[in-house]
Amino acid sequence: MRPIPGSVDTALILAGGSSRRLGRPKALEVVAGKTIVERVAQAIAPFGGELVVSIADAPMAETLKRLLPTAAFVIDRRPGKGPIEGIIRGTEVARGERLLVAPCDAPLLRPELYRLLLASLGAHDAAVPRLDVFDPVRAVYRTAALRGILSGPMVDLPSPSSLVDRLDAVFVLEDQLRTVDPRLDSFLDVNDPSDLETVLTRLRSISHSA
Repeated sequence: MRPIPGSVDTALILAGGSSRRLGRPKALEVVAGKTIVERVAQAIAPFGGELVVSIADAPMAETLKRLLPTAAFVIDRRPGKGPIEGIIRGTEVARGERLLVAPCDAPLLRPELYRLLLASLGAHDAAVPRLDVFDPVRAVYRTAALRGILSGPMVDLPSPSSLVDRLDAVFVLEDQLRTVDPRLDSFLDVNDPSDLETVLTRLRSISHSA
C-alpha cells in the first residue's frame, strides 16, 4: 500500500462474528433500507483516511465489497478467536496513527461517539467507553501502542479487554457518553431478533420526533 500523505487515522470495522443467535450475517441485515455494516461505515469512516474491514473468510469479502467498495479487507488467520483476531489483523495493515474500532452490528452507532473518544485520547494509548464494564470494540487506539504489544512476546490474548488491560487507557464514563448519545444508542448491538426489533422501535421514535 502507498503511504497516505499527512496525519491520518484508520477506521476498522469488526465483521468476523458467526451470528449464531441471529441465524444470518449481522453485517448484512437490512435496517430501514440500509445494511447494518453500511450504517456503521457511515458513522466511523469520516474519521479515517482509510477504511478496513476484518472478516472471517474470503466469501464474505466478495459480498461486502459491493457495499463498501473503498474498503480494504483482512481475513482472520485464526478462526474462532473472536474480535481480538480482527483487531490484530486490522493493526497489521493500518496506515493511520490512530485506529478507530467499531463492531459491525451496531446500527445506531453515532459519529459523535468517536469525536468524543478522539477528543478524550490526549497522550494515552487508548480511549475506551465505560458503562457497567468497558467496551473495547467501540474505542480509539494508538496504532503504535497496539503494535508494541502485538509484535512483542505475549501470551495469547483472549479478548480485546485483555489488550486494553495492557495499555495506558483513558475511560470515557456514562455521563460523558450521554452528552453525545443521550439514549446510548451506539451501544445497542443486534445479536438476535429482539435486538433488531428494539433498533426498529428506536428508529421509529427518532423519525416521529424529527
